[in-house]
Amino acid sequence: MNLPKDFKKEVLHNIICLILILILYYAATWSTGCPIRYILGISCPGCGMTRAWLAVLHLDFAAAFSYHPLFPLGLLAIIAIVFYPWIDFKKCRWAIILLILLFIIVYLLRLFIFPDDIVNLNFSDGVIWKMLSIFLNFK
Repeated sequence: MNLPKDFKKEVLHNIICLILILILYYAATWSTGCPIRYILGISCPGCGMTRAWLAVLHLDFAAAFSYHPLFPLGLLAIIAIVFYPWIDFKKCRWAIILLILLFIIVYLLRLFIFPDDIVNLNFSDGVIWKMLSIFLNFK
């Protein structure tokens, strides 16, 4: 494989950018947790992913799978972000569409068929609902 001469420099740049984004995300969600759940009161398709990776760090793969069954795909996403200049996403288009559909299907199954404590709908916990209830005087 013929790699560009700036390969190491670009990979290092992508890794540094990814680390900075993760630090900013962590700082922004320190006290609120998932921003979608905090604002809307609805769990997002990725809810449980952080807890799953923390369980992996403790070598508890059963717990990781229970937190989010698609947790290994997070590693694929990180690899794609780091090496994106050398990945032909046009060739991978159907794989990406399939992964997005997989996330949506697993999310809907966890939300409606196999409910758990991680993925749920509770609009009254969201900031928007709380603000509306204050301004419109309803509960």
